[in-house]
Amino acid sequence: MNDKTCNRCGRKGLGWDYDFKNRTGKWKLENHKVDGKWCNKPTEVSMIRKKHELVMCELCSDSNFGLCTPETIEDHHRKYHPNNKPLTNLDYMMMVGGIPKYVLHYWKDDPHYSMYENQKG
Repeated sequence: MNDKTCNRCGRKGLGWDYDFKNRTGKWKLENHKVDGKWCNKPTEVSMIRKKHELVMCELCSDSNFGLCTPETIEDHHRKYHPNNKPLTNLDYMMMVGGIPKYVLHYWKDDPHYSMYENQKG
């Protein structure tokens, strides 16, 4: 039956594209053009990538964190290093949600392990 209406352009009297259904298993309206362009094809999305110069925070050099843009490095310092204290991976893990006491022993090689080894949990 050709009684379907396109939600994009409002054209009436369309039917299902059965070839598309047989190939993909999904339903799609018949191909139809509006102003010379296929209406039921997805619109092309163009993404513009902006290249950023990245800098590593010198106080995060013992961790996997601290990669910033020149514009965000000051915010990073204010948020994570208010006392100019360097942070390690263990410090960041404890900030995010902590590490259970029974797992903490795996972090003995971390320079800041002694700060957390006597914590309750």
